[in-house]
Amino acid sequence: MKAFKRVLAVALSFALALSLVACGGSGDSSSDAAQSVADAVSGAAAGTENVKIGFTAMNLTDPFQITVRDTVKELAEAEGWEFQSGDGNGDNAKQINLIEDMINAGITHLVLCPVSQDGILPALEACQAAGVKVINYDSACADQDLVECYIASDNYSAGKLDAEYLNEKYPEGGELMIINNPKAESVVARVKGLTENLNENFEIVEDAAIETSADVLPKVDDALIAHPNLKFIFGLNDSCGMIALGSAQSAGRDVVVVSVDGSPDCQASISEGGMMATAAQSPITLGEESFKAIKTLVEGGTVEDVEVPCFLISQENISEYDITQWH
Repeated sequence: MKAFKRVLAVALSFALALSLVACGGSGDSSSDAAQSVADAVSGAAAGTENVKIGFTAMNLTDPFQITVRDTVKELAEAEGWEFQSGDGNGDNAKQINLIEDMINAGITHLVLCPVSQDGILPALEACQAAGVKVINYDSACADQDLVECYIASDNYSAGKLDAEYLNEKYPEGGELMIINNPKAESVVARVKGLTENLNENFEIVEDAAIETSADVLPKVDDALIAHPNLKFIFGLNDSCGMIALGSAQSAGRDVVVVSVDGSPDCQASISEGGMMATAAQSPITLGEESFKAIKTLVEGGTVEDVEVPCFLISQENISEYDITQWH
């Protein structure tokens, strides 16, 4: 509304100036000035009414990403805005094609969690050429000059929280496996937070790169065979962590698994003595902040990056949380 009022005020001032110049002349200039006001009002209204939001994440089988999407969708539709989404499904080329389709469908804004921080560049350039404003969330695009803002959890601190928990509870350390995704900036930051803060007694014996959750089970199965003394697993998110836990349990191995997200399923596992801990994020907050950024832009404002804090949910404090929902 603030942007609408500013446009209206400018239009009225312009119309008044035209009418003063037209004094003593024909009545056509006054009509033209009135039409200018009408056009300005119509244009300002169109700025808020013709918003079309596209949404795509690296993998929409992930409950975390689904929650972000659903939050943005609910808020956008409550505003009367159009909304469409597409799943990158761990495939950079597929995600680029999805975004190009959305551009052709007339989106005005894109909420994006990229499959690849570098590989997404052609899609960002296409958005810029089409005038589509990009809100980058969760995992940073390599070229931040092509997005309006970056909204994410403090991913480094998520890894650090898991590391500090392991240091305190298991100071003697042991062999550790990391489930990683080097293409995702958010995961790179989590792994860095973990490795830079583990004590020297932890030995990383596997750093397994995956692209989708389907890659996790065979990687963990192989690691359990290759490393009979494997004691710890870090999952890049709760889905990966719980798959890893299932693999270990099936093999009859007692392995400590920590992860990142704070999903209800993971919280339930923690409460049952399965997963040991998760560095919890708030996908609802990420969705809300993404929507707020779009609304600010629509109203003519400027936006800034947002960093959302993480916190640890573990077997020691799980009783403090409602395990049926995100926090």
